[in-house]
Amino acid sequence: MKVILKSSIVSVTFLFHSFLLPLHAKSLSEALVESYNNSGLLDQNRALLRAADENTIIASSALLPIVSWAANFSGNWSETDTAGSATSDVVWRGNVGLNSSLTIFDGGSNRLAADVTKQNVLATRQGLIALEQRVLGGAVSAFMGVLEGRETVRLRENNYSVIEEELTAAKDRYEVGEITRTDVALAEARLASSASSLSAAKGLLVQAEAVFKNAVGTLPEDLLAPKEMPAVPTKIEEALSIASSSHPELRQLQYQIKASELTLKRIKASSKAKMTLNGDIGLSDSDAQPESLQASIGLQLSGTIYQGGSISAKERQALANLQAVRSGLHVQIDTIEQTISSAYAMLEVSKASRAAIEKQIEAAEVAFNGVKEEAFLGARTTLDVLNAEQELLDAKSQLINASYDEYLAAFDVLSASGLLTVEYLNLPVARYDPEEYYKSIISNKEVGNESFKAIKNLLQELNKD
Repeated sequence: MKVILKSSIVSVTFLFHSFLLPLHAKSLSEALVESYNNSGLLDQNRALLRAADENTIIASSALLPIVSWAANFSGNWSETDTAGSATSDVVWRGNVGLNSSLTIFDGGSNRLAADVTKQNVLATRQGLIALEQRVLGGAVSAFMGVLEGRETVRLRENNYSVIEEELTAAKDRYEVGEITRTDVALAEARLASSASSLSAAKGLLVQAEAVFKNAVGTLPEDLLAPKEMPAVPTKIEEALSIASSSHPELRQLQYQIKASELTLKRIKASSKAKMTLNGDIGLSDSDAQPESLQASIGLQLSGTIYQGGSISAKERQALANLQAVRSGLHVQIDTIEQTISSAYAMLEVSKASRAAIEKQIEAAEVAFNGVKEEAFLGARTTLDVLNAEQELLDAKSQLINASYDEYLAAFDVLSASGLLTVEYLNLPVARYDPEEYYKSIISNKEVGNESFKAIKNLLQELNKD
């Protein structure tokens, strides 16, 4: 279900935009499309959904007649010794027949079993949507992780170049006697620290690129930083309302609860009497008897008197499972509420942090330029210059993190609300149709076949839900 939000798209300025990007850079939308198309995890769970679809057909077949056939051909050899004279004889027999049975009454057990499988299919479909959210969320995190890593490396490289220039200037000033050897050593130590930080940033970037390859399925060659934040519900209350009605994990649990309720009813119904209509027709022929045709029809009534307490145990077991799933629903509701609140809090914190850090950077740049000029005039030491440059570096690094966290928090809001799907994001992909498997089965069979009429009816019921 696609939800229309009355939320304006908020623009955000990323530090990622401070360098030129290739004309054919990959956007976040393109990365999400690739992650959806290349996900082996989604393919695996689509196959599990198709397997669950087959269970509905298997269960519904119990409501229809069962027809079987059997054929037998045998020869009997006998030898008789009468008055010293032995005679032998071979008699050949053959028969073929059809057997049919139809359950007329079983307390509703077979119908309930079919209903259980229907609810399980609906739950599996919602589980596939929930998995889709996790796949897309992982792709967003990987995409932004690479951008953050590359910008951090670029920042560290620039920092190394600045400190290298400071070291050169310090050596020149030391040669003319303006500063001491201590100032040069401080610059050398800071340069070594910068080199270490640069190496660490490059290592983290390699890790981020590996995560991207796993999440998206392709290498992160040229990535285009997003210019706009995704549209999210404007208020927490709106997000909670959307999640309570359409979040796939909640809907999955609701279907599982319904399946557990029906399972309990089915177990209770299984202890009731069962009536079956049986019919047989057969043709037999042998050397000893002429060809004959036999047919029979009858009703069979059966029921369980004693099973050692297994039925009662199964009822108690089904009831306990039902109570567990119901409790799980309450736990999931609390978890989603907490996740939504945390995501909104993180979003607001990131926005405020970004705005404050941008002002901090402006002030730190003025301070660094001023200290650098004062040091040139002899009013500041080399350590003062290095410290000012470090403060500016730290502020720029914090801006990268804040921008990254702000974007991820927005997607966390969508995920917690149940909106992080290809449908809501309007991604240009060939969306997986969970009904296509049913349609492919039915299209290859006779339209008038009673069993496939039952499948069609079942499919209509699934679509209603």
